[in-house]
Amino acid sequence: MKAVVVVAMLLSMPAVHAGDFAPRVINVQFSGGQNPLNWHGRSVFRTIHFEVTGDSKLLARWVPNTDVGVALSYSKVRQARSWFGYTYGDPNDHVRAETAFVFARHQWRTFSNMRPYFEIGTGPMWSNRRVPAATSRFNFSSQAGFGLTINPDSKRAWMIGYRFSHISNGGTAQRNPGLNVHSMLIGVRAWTFKRQ
Repeated sequence: MKAVVVVAMLLSMPAVHAGDFAPRVINVQFSGGQNPLNWHGRSVFRTIHFEVTGDSKLLARWVPNTDVGVALSYSKVRQARSWFGYTYGDPNDHVRAETAFVFARHQWRTFSNMRPYFEIGTGPMWSNRRVPAATSRFNFSSQAGFGLTINPDSKRAWMIGYRFSHISNGGTAQRNPGLNVHSMLIGVRAWTFKRQ
């Protein structure tokens, strides 16, 4: 619910009201990833992402072939239940997390049926338990990734890629070890907005 409120706030930005953002497509992506095993254990993420991407006239002037967008993600996280990871034999915990983020995605070879891309974005994350254990339920997720869009001009374009996420509470809690999550993703275009 909190993620929905954040996206509503993002969509109410003056740039959107000024007509700078023109939504073009809705994509659905699935990803799976984990952070390397460390002193705090390992966190494994299984995530579904819903994103709206479109054009920004302002951004297009400076960085052509770049889309902007907003996304909502829902993750099931399996992580060590204890701050000490698996040192004392503690079991895994199961966590639900929602993330809302804004992003920019730059594409190359826009004439091709296989377009490489690079993306970067950030936003808040809220979970029903602390991530990692004994830290905070509220975090920020900063993401960067690259991949390939296949048949980008079709109604059912596909995406495959890699995404790196740094999850941290930004010092808003007493403990802030952060997580570096490496994920692989696959996605498909679910909806195309009609042009006026």
